[in-house]
Amino acid sequence: MLRVGLTGGIGCGKSRVAGLFASHGVPVFDADTINRELQAPGHDLYAAIVDRFGPGVLDARGHLDRGALRSRIFADPTERQVLEALVHPAVEQAIEERLAALPADVPYALIVVPLLFEAGWETRFDHVIVVHCEPAEQLARVTQRDGRSGAEVEAILEAQMDPEERRLRADSEIHNTEQTTEGELANQVAERDTALRQLAARSASRVEIRPRDT
Repeated sequence: MLRVGLTGGIGCGKSRVAGLFASHGVPVFDADTINRELQAPGHDLYAAIVDRFGPGVLDARGHLDRGALRSRIFADPTERQVLEALVHPAVEQAIEERLAALPADVPYALIVVPLLFEAGWETRFDHVIVVHCEPAEQLARVTQRDGRSGAEVEAILEAQMDPEERRLRADSEIHNTEQTTEGELANQVAERDTALRQLAARSASRVEIRPRDT
């Protein structure tokens, strides 16, 4: 089974693209979703974060206040590194467990990782797809979608990898600009799905050639 990473900057439409892959019967795992699950009360990651950052990152119900935590790590890069050192191994282990539970005949699985390159995870995948749109489109989409200020969104964009570098490091890309229609986006995903299934079939049919015993 191939491991395919899907990444892209905030507001580029990764969830939309992942949903289209899922419509082709592809198992999809979202690192952000898994992260939120692991940060719920009762999980080890939740306990580790509270132990390190203190009760100031909790809301009135005792759940992690993601906004407060986000503000704290964006204000201090060292704090962000500390949080990532807690989060990344826990999320990676959870992904591995879910991949291991898939049937053996699954050709490939898609794992959505927004900060895939920033986290240094590219070596964990056989193929990486980037969803691309222009920074101005990201800014407009996120401010409208999340109600965040332009300054806050710009700070997030600055903390993420340059879009062109992300495109250069990916194996393939899917365009999701304002000019991309629903049909065009669906066609891009369908073409990539076909190519990945072919790649998986070729990988499965390879026979390792060993030296003959003497």
